[in-house]
Amino acid sequence: MKTRVQVQQQGFTLLEVMVALTITAMVLGGLFTLAAGSKQLAVRAQDSLEASTNARAAVNFALLDNEFRDIDPVLNSNRYDIRGLDLVEDVERRTLPLNDLLQTYEVIDNQSGEVIQGVRWKRFDLPQ
Repeated sequence: MKTRVQVQQQGFTLLEVMVALTITAMVLGGLFTLAAGSKQLAVRAQDSLEASTNARAAVNFALLDNEFRDIDPVLNSNRYDIRGLDLVEDVERRTLPLNDLLQTYEVIDNQSGEVIQGVRWKRFDLPQ
């Protein structure tokens, strides 16, 4: 009588290895996509923060700018233009002439075309 010896198989079949590699590739691809997306989001957030900080600096400069103060420009770029506009309409019942009147101004972003409008005090040599 001959007896058969059964050999137990150890290891994985080729199909199991291919399925495992496919699943691993899909998971890693998703992780790399998330990492790249978060990096792009961080770059856009940094650019937005820088643009808003520069705009705020331009508005602050416009508020301080008049002929009686000696201030240096705070921005090194020509991205923003500051234009003084008309004086705010006088009140009907003003009792004294004033040296300081309200003036409207615009800060124009030359890159995006955005306009920020505001009101500032303007000092004159003679009372108005």
